[in-house]
Amino acid sequence: MHLLVTRSARFSALVLVAVLGALPSLGACGGGGAHTASANTLPNASVRTSPPPKEAEKEAVVASENPDDEAIARAGKEYLELLVETSPETATGLGVHSHDAELDDRTKEGDAKIVAREEAMLARLKQRFANPRASAPAKTDLAMLVSALEVDIRHRRTQEPLARQPDLYASPLSVIFLMTARDYAPAAERARNVVARLEKIPAVVAAAKTNLQRPPRIWTEVGIDRAASAKGFLEEQRPFLIASLPNEKARVEVALASAQAAYEDYKTFLQKEVLPRSNGRFAAGREHFEFLLHNDYFLDEGADELLAMGKKVFAETNVQMNEVAKRIDRKAKGWPDVVGRLKSHHPTAEGLLEAYRVEVKRARDYLVAKDVVPFPPGDDLEVIDTPPFMRSTITAAYDQPPPFDPTTKGFFFVTPVDRSLPKNKQEEILRENDHGDLVDTAVHEAYPGHHLQLSFARRNPSLTRKIFDHAIFSEGWALYSEELMAELGYFTDEERLMQLEWTLVRAARVIIDIGLHVGELSFEGAAKMLTDEVHLERQLALSEVKRYTMTPTQPLAYLTGRQMILKMRERYREREGANYSLKKFHTELLTRATVPPSLMAREIFAN
Repeated sequence: MHLLVTRSARFSALVLVAVLGALPSLGACGGGGAHTASANTLPNASVRTSPPPKEAEKEAVVASENPDDEAIARAGKEYLELLVETSPETATGLGVHSHDAELDDRTKEGDAKIVAREEAMLARLKQRFANPRASAPAKTDLAMLVSALEVDIRHRRTQEPLARQPDLYASPLSVIFLMTARDYAPAAERARNVVARLEKIPAVVAAAKTNLQRPPRIWTEVGIDRAASAKGFLEEQRPFLIASLPNEKARVEVALASAQAAYEDYKTFLQKEVLPRSNGRFAAGREHFEFLLHNDYFLDEGADELLAMGKKVFAETNVQMNEVAKRIDRKAKGWPDVVGRLKSHHPTAEGLLEAYRVEVKRARDYLVAKDVVPFPPGDDLEVIDTPPFMRSTITAAYDQPPPFDPTTKGFFFVTPVDRSLPKNKQEEILRENDHGDLVDTAVHEAYPGHHLQLSFARRNPSLTRKIFDHAIFSEGWALYSEELMAELGYFTDEERLMQLEWTLVRAARVIIDIGLHVGELSFEGAAKMLTDEVHLERQLALSEVKRYTMTPTQPLAYLTGRQMILKMRERYREREGANYSLKKFHTELLTRATVPPSLMAREIFAN
């Protein structure tokens, strides 16, 4: 499975709750005061990043002779200030460390204050920029700012995350992992802030007990899994905390014990009190789903048009897979027969992590030789085991370096096989890490996929573009990367077949995403499609569908985004004529950050 681990489709931050909606606060997913949004009155926010603000401040307001461009840049700073003040966890994920000792306010009162500030800022933006005379890039930034506010306000008001999303209250684990894993400040400073956050976890659990009503049963089960994982995860943090704070061992021990007890209590609460009443619907409904398509992804198409596209690509991919399968084995009855045999070609559980490391390096070396994509300076990627608290919903994922941190290192997570599972279950997991899947995952998550793309995005001079990470481009680019490598001749037939299987999964995601949230498709019906028509192992199919129920429109972003990039490429080829090259096109895209393709196309073809 390929999953970009972000707080939502929008924000450049590692978050446990990637499976939640588009909210600008980690606590809510997967954040205006009294100032008037004009060129003269937008606040000149001073947010401390690491390193200190000098560099970020230079980038925050892009020098321009256009007053509207300058005002929009300042609006981006105001929005970042709002995020930092209302969601300290999001701030940490972005690499802004001025509030690292705090957690998000998950009370109803706190949520209402956030909505009020967002509504005030949105009103100011719409008044100030009713008819903007800005450059094309600045108009893109403005559109993303307005979209972020509109989508989050609607999500909080209509989807009620505080009452319906149990794993929202486990998301502090994610930001704690980021603080211990990334060397953005002295160890003692990071550890002291982690301890301060651990001390606040009982209050998070108390808020959950007050807020949670009748979640969908599946979401409660995910929350139970996350709460259950807390004890082991926090134990793993103990050595770092003790070593970093040798004179504060007693405080560390008390904080760890308190947090572990709180999550154990939360697990029991979910099991005994929330699960029996968990009869809520997970479906977003057509109105909200299409609102997201139009206002978050900036699509003209509605659910019905995208469903038709998904079905068409699903059928075409089936045909392609049968053709490749015949090349591998002329006697094969169909591609499922060949895929079934290829899945037995996998590493051992002990060799899984090293196998991914080898394939990541091979993909990068191939691209360097082909010279079809640019590489940013300071490119750095480490392949490591997935943190325990994230293992229930992903098998492989990419965590980008926070855009405002000095580090350029990204993490490629590989979920190890749980040795406590029965042997047949362990084999089922390994079969989803067969050689072909492994090769394709390295392409998708690392090179030229997520890691390469997001390494460029964080270098964009626009502060607004550093904040946002739209799945319609990030996932579209990663899936496009797979097809690009096929075009370049990277895959063997066996690897190409497994890559096409994942294209089939992405087409199925479009169908299932729309079916779950707009149609009448049940959870079991969605899982059955993945096992019967895509031939995923059941364990993986269940994990996939759990995520789909919690992220309306995110599953369809992969294929939809890829199709939009391919259309842009053809249009760009026609425009450039003899001057066209793949590397030139890819540079155009990668240097514009993680912007929805429709907005990106407006910039590229503005003249």
